[in-house]
Parts: sequence; structure tokens; C-alpha cells
Amino acid sequence: MKYLYLLCLIIFLFAVTVTAQERYNISDKEKKNYRRTDKQQTILDPSIRNLFPLSKSTAGNGVWTELHPLIPRVGYWGVDFVSADTGWAVGEGGAIIKTTNGGQKWNWIESNVENVIFTVNTFNGQTIIAAGMDGIILLSTDEGENWQTIPSGTSNDLWNIQMITEDIGWMVGVGGSALKTTDGGLTWIQQSMPFPTLDYWDVYFLNENFGYISCGSGIVIKTTNGGIDWEVQQAGDNRSLFTIFAIDSQRVVSGGFAGKVVYTSDGGSNWQQLNNLSASVNKIKFIDELNGFAVTNASTHQTTDGGLSWFYRNDIINSSGENNIIFPTDTIGYLVGGEMFLIKTTDAGASWNKTIINDDFLNVYFKDELNGFINGSSKIYKTTDGGTTLTVLETFPYNEIFSIRAMTFNDSLEGFVGTNFPARIYKTIDGGLSWYKTNINGIIDTTSLIKQIFFITPFIGWAIQNNVVFKTTDGGENWWFQQNLLDEINDVFFIDTLIGWITNNSSIRNPYKTTDGGNSWIEQINSNIYFSRYVFFKDSLNGYITRPNILYYTTDAGFNWFQNSTVTDFGQGRFGYFDSNNFFITGTKVYRTTNGGDNWTEFPELEGLDWRLIMALRTINSGNLVGSIGLVIGYFDDSVPVELINFRGWREGTKTILHWTTASETNNLGFWIQRKFSQGDDWLDIGFVEGKGTTTETNSYNFIDHQLTNAHIYYRLKQVDYDGSFTYSKIISVYFNTVPLTYQLFQNYPNPFNPTTTITFSIPEKQDVNIYLYSILGEKLKELVNEVKDPGYYEVNFNASNLASGVYFYRLVAGSFVSTRKMLLLK
Repeated sequence: MKYLYLLCLIIFLFAVTVTAQERYNISDKEKKNYRRTDKQQTILDPSIRNLFPLSKSTAGNGVWTELHPLIPRVGYWGVDFVSADTGWAVGEGGAIIKTTNGGQKWNWIESNVENVIFTVNTFNGQTIIAAGMDGIILLSTDEGENWQTIPSGTSNDLWNIQMITEDIGWMVGVGGSALKTTDGGLTWIQQSMPFPTLDYWDVYFLNENFGYISCGSGIVIKTTNGGIDWEVQQAGDNRSLFTIFAIDSQRVVSGGFAGKVVYTSDGGSNWQQLNNLSASVNKIKFIDELNGFAVTNASTHQTTDGGLSWFYRNDIINSSGENNIIFPTDTIGYLVGGEMFLIKTTDAGASWNKTIINDDFLNVYFKDELNGFINGSSKIYKTTDGGTTLTVLETFPYNEIFSIRAMTFNDSLEGFVGTNFPARIYKTIDGGLSWYKTNINGIIDTTSLIKQIFFITPFIGWAIQNNVVFKTTDGGENWWFQQNLLDEINDVFFIDTLIGWITNNSSIRNPYKTTDGGNSWIEQINSNIYFSRYVFFKDSLNGYITRPNILYYTTDAGFNWFQNSTVTDFGQGRFGYFDSNNFFITGTKVYRTTNGGDNWTEFPELEGLDWRLIMALRTINSGNLVGSIGLVIGYFDDSVPVELINFRGWREGTKTILHWTTASETNNLGFWIQRKFSQGDDWLDIGFVEGKGTTTETNSYNFIDHQLTNAHIYYRLKQVDYDGSFTYSKIISVYFNTVPLTYQLFQNYPNPFNPTTTITFSIPEKQDVNIYLYSILGEKLKELVNEVKDPGYYEVNFNASNLASGVYFYRLVAGSFVSTRKMLLLK
């Protein structure tokens, strides 16, 4: 009998060992959709350090300054708060960030390691412990300001930490890693565990004696004596359990691979397997005994019944996954995830807001050094401090559209936004304070998107929707269908009101060119440029087109194209330009030219920083660069002399108005205005405007050319210094036709104004004409015009010296034509 008993015992122990090993070897050892799986290539790529703040990851040369976010633009996996306001988050590339004001500002703290840090925890806020890939353990004893590496005794990945008291804590990881400290985290000792090679994913102790660990193979282990002994429990099927939370000693919720969730109400004697959540569960946290959250690789779920049922939160979505969540108080919580996803709730999870903007930016416009707009696909952001602080522009009607694509501004007041689903173009004439939908006529797929908007004058512009071209001649109030091309259009650029280029995403067709303002487009089959991306022409002869990693140029209006062998490997290759001499190519690399493309300078400190860098020049030597995951960089190079901020011209009646602005001037004698009527003509001096000498203030200049013509007129400025040296501006062109083709009411100029402004309109036939002035409440204040007019262009000078500051409307009524515009009086 004694030998039979021993034989049975040996068989039993052998069976337990085999069972454990079989559980361990099942295929779900994929580790949270992170390690060794789909994100591994990105996480372990050394280029992850390119996502760290520019000022610390590169030497820099004084030209580029990161303004936002100033923390690593990586995925964050661990988060802990010692109070409502003070906390830490850790993540990829050794990233550690800290906040002391509830996430209003995060500060990057150098860890001096590049391992992925998965977890961070503190008991008292003074001693902070973090751990992660390859057995790395980091310790700070000064509230997370400085960190040191301490031995772990393992090279296995460490996934979760819990400090139970100031001295006692547990740390768990893969490959049987279960470490305990009894000296406040200074030393960690591997413990004797039931399964020496099983993955231990998460740990939750109610006190120093009573706790649970969730494991691979669907196992939960429980201790009541501080880890001396463990009770093994099978919780549902064999899928790994990545997280565990004990509401109390009896009620416990655990989640894991492929959305698995299990629940017990008797301390683990029996486990109930619930309906799967949408993806693998990374962390479960409760606010109280009923209300909790589960974050997954794809979404967030909530329970209000203690974990028995979970519902999907469609307002908390991060395409790169949600990794961890913490509630330092009953109402305040923080959630972290991939691609710098850091959000906060102040109402127990009812609503969540970003503590830092992590959008992939698509367009940027700055009207001056401090004030600008940047858009992602879901929001437009406004900054008043140069890009350091970004706030959502709440005045845009986001509820009317699905997403945003295009954004462009003609000046500080007038801007346009192109949207997706429905495809619309919105306009502002007050610098973003209000927006209204413009009219799009003709063929339009409302389920598609407006992807590009380009203006050659304040009145004439084009918009692109997939393979369709729309045009406006009244400043974007009305758009009409112009052309339907065969392929998806990538970019549009016009040299003047007639000559333009389009690039397309085709493997069999070349870029298109128009010479009649977009009425017809001809494929440039001689170019042999397929998959063309972006286009820029500095004049009618010299232009550039990019395709991925290749720059082409022409010097004969596009008849022949050549490849530039020195500007390469830039990815998409988008142009950011100030004038015909000063422009950038941006992408995975950044190149600049200051002589119209004859020579190029690469900025190696920006290489690999982002794949979609987008440049907008504000002056000849300053601007902003934006990219993915909230990146905003300021550009200023004092080695390039400051010249013009802008130079523009437009038709008003029978004359040309030229307007230009300087940001600062040094020894500036003045400007010669030069004109010619065709590309082959010589430039003719037609006037001189005196400069301001030396000044750091912004100055604006105007010149009126009364030359009457039915043809193009080309203009440029010749800026002359006191010593006789000079530089030329970009070339602009204005097209004249003495008989208007359409009724038009143009935007008043200047706007805002004080107290006088000019209103211009055109009528194509003899007509009774009335122009009325209205208050913002719709009250008719004055009749500015009431007479019969012959066909032509007209202007009305309006003096508002007897009116108060505010918004007013002026309306043109000519027969059945009615058009209204807004003006802003600022006294």
C-alpha cells in the first residue's frame, strides 16, 4: 500500500508538470500585441530615438527649435500618479515623462537607457521604480528627477510593478520572472514560483500578504502569506491573462489575449468567462467597486456593475492602442497608449481630453511669429505663442463633417478648409472666428474629400477632390466643376491665372498641364514622371516635381525634365516656398535652396525625424515645420537676410494694386517696381517706393499701376540698399480683361480697416446696381450705390468714421444677382 501511494504521488506530480508545460507552450504567448509581434519592428528600431525632442536628440545648429511636444513622441505603456496632479509615464525608447500640474505640461526626463519601459510605480511619490524590456530596472529617489539602473538578475522582459508599502513590492515578467523587494526597491530577489518558466503578466496585492498574479495559459495564482505559498487557479480558457484587478479579496476581474475577460466572486474558487472585448486587454482598473475601465490594443471598455458586463466607449479611440490607465482619485484619471496618447478625465471617466496634442498634422499657416493654425484630420489647432501651446479651434463646425484634409489661408483673415464626408469647402473671413460653407456646383462626390486648395489671386483658385478639379473666381464663395481627370490628383500649382500643373498618383500617366486656367488639361507624356507627388514652379519656365525620393526639374516650361542627383531620399517631397528663390523640400529629409534651386542645403539633424514633414515659410528666413504625432518645429536662420513677408497683386477696376510687406529692413533705400507684358520682354521701371532704412518693425507698402491692357502683366520688386546692392522679389502676374465675364463682389481692402476701405465689384452687362451696408443684426444702415452701371469694374470708397468698431456686411444687388460679404472695422 505504501509503495502504491508513492507511485500515485509520482504520477500526479508528473501530470501537473506536463500540464503546466503544455499550457505554457500554447500559441497565445504573443505578449500583448507588442513584444515579438506586430509592433516589434517599430519598437526595437534604433530610429525610435528620432521621436525624441530635437533639442536633446541632435546637436542642432540654431536653425531649428522644437516647440511641441517637447517630450518623446512614442507609445507610452506605464503610468502612475501619486496625487491628482503629480505623475509619471514611461514607454518606448527609454522614455520617461513627468507632470506636476495634472498633465497641463509634461517634462521629459532622460533615463539614459533605450529599452522599452513597460511599467512605473510609486508608493510615496519620493521613490519611483520603473522596469521593462530585457530585465531593465530603473530607480529614482528624488521624485523621478534622476534615474539609476539597478540589477534585476534577469534578462526577461518585466511587465508590471506594485509597491505595496514603502518597503515591500512585487515585479513580474515573462519566463517565470517574479521579483520581490523588501528594502524599498533597492534590491529585487527572484521568488520561488509554482511554474518556473510561465509568463507572469500582472500583479495585484490588497496588502503585503494577500495578492493575485495573472499568468500565461489562463492561470491565476493567489497568495495569502506574502508569496510563500501560491494557490493555482485556471481562469477560463487557456488564453493568457495580461492584467488583473482585485476589487476586494473575493471579487476579482482579469483580462488578456484576444479580449478575454474573466470574473470571480469567491476569491478564485470559480471563474466565470465573460464575453470577449474588442481586442487584447492590457489593463483593468476600477474607481470603486462598481465602476471600472478596461483598455485594449484597439479600444476602451467600461463597466458599471463591478465587471460582470462591459460596454464599448466609442469616444476613446486610439489607432495605436491603449495600454494603461490609472485613477489617483475618484474623479481624476489618466490613460496612456501608442503614439503619445495621453488623455485625462476629471469626471470619473464620463469624458476624456488630451493632455497633449498627438495628431498627425497635415497643413500649417502662421500669420506672424506667434499666431497660427495647424490642422490634423480631426481638428484645427490655434496657437498664440508660436506653436508651443496648441488649443482646439472651437469655432469650426466639426459636427457637420467626418474629417479635415486641406487648409490654406490667403491672408491673416481669409482662410479655407476642405473636408471629408461630406466633401465641403468652408471659409473664414475673420481669422477663424467664424466659418461658413461655400457653394460647390457641378459633379461632386459628397462622400469623398477636398484634398487640396490653391489660390493664385485673392479671387481665383482651384480645389481638388480625388480626380476632380473645381475652380472659383469670386474668392471662394462659389466653386464650379471644371475637369474630371482619369487618376487621383495629388497636388495642384498655378504659375499665373492661366498656366498650371497637376500631379497624380498613377503608374501609367504623367503630370498634367493647363494653359487656359484649368478648362483643359494635357498629359505631359514627354516627362516620364509617374507617381508624381508635389509640384512647384518659380516662374513659367523653371519648375520642380517630386515623386517618392526623386526630384525632377525643368527649365523650358516642362518640355524636358531632368533628375536632380543631389536631392534624394526625401520620401514624399512636399514643397514649402516663400518666393522663387527661397523654398524647401520636406519629407524624411529636409532640403533648402536660397537661389532658386541652383544649390541645395540638407539639414541632417532633421533626417528621419518624421516621414511627412511639412514646411510653411513666414518670411525669407523664418517659418514652421510640422509633422506626425504633434510635431511642431520653429525655423529661423539669421544667416539669410530678412526681406519680404509677401508680395501680391490684383486687379481692381482698370488698375493693378500691388501690396507687399517686410518683417524688418536693414539699410533699405527702397523698392523699384518693375513691369513687363510678356516673358520675352525686358523689365521696365515704372515707379519707386521709399524704404524705411533700418527697422525691426513690420511695414506694408502699396503701389498702383494705372496701365490699361487686355493681356498679362508681370511685376517684380527690385529692393535697393543705400550702398547700391539690390535683390529681386518673386515674379507675380495679373491678367486683365476690360469686360467682366461674371458678376462679382470682391472682398473690401483693406480689411480690417479704420476708417476707410474700398469695395470693388464687376458687372458683365448694363444693370441697376445697389450696394447696401448692414449691421451684424441685419439692420440696413446705409445705401452706398444706387444707379445704373455699364459693364465693367467699379470701386466704392467707404468711410466708416461715424460707425463703432465691429462686424458689418455689404451687399451687392444687380438684377437677379445678389452677393454679401463681411467687413471688420477696428478703431
